[in-house]
Amino acid sequence: MASASDFAAWAQQDLVIPFGGKTYRVAPPDVDRAGKLLACAIRGEVNLGITKGPIPDEVQAVLDTIGPDEHPALGDVHQEMLDDKLSPTTIDRFTYYAVFYWARGEEYADALARLLFMPRVTDDNLFPDKEDEAAPKAS
Repeated sequence: MASASDFAAWAQQDLVIPFGGKTYRVAPPDVDRAGKLLACAIRGEVNLGITKGPIPDEVQAVLDTIGPDEHPALGDVHQEMLDDKLSPTTIDRFTYYAVFYWARGEEYADALARLLFMPRVTDDNLFPDKEDEAAPKAS
């Protein structure tokens, strides 16, 4: 007797975004959204310099079909975030994450988000000015 395959384990699950005491759940893309997400991912990678441009005409044609009120990465959750008064920057970052989550997978989206959105260590972080301390004396 053959064992049953666990198709639920293979199926794409919701993207879960916990933020500000609320959990947003983005449903996996349908066929139409998936094509648009792949086109958005290509544009994103070209814009970030990950992939050399220009954007192919066929991809641009798909991008041109995305209406101004259409949000293939977040779907209805985009409006929910607007209704909850999240900042445009926060929504844009979640959108960028969602594009790459659906197009390239969680690990890729996580790595890219860390590179793009994590605070960077700078000389100012490592060596803050201490106006109250005297400058070291030269020998």
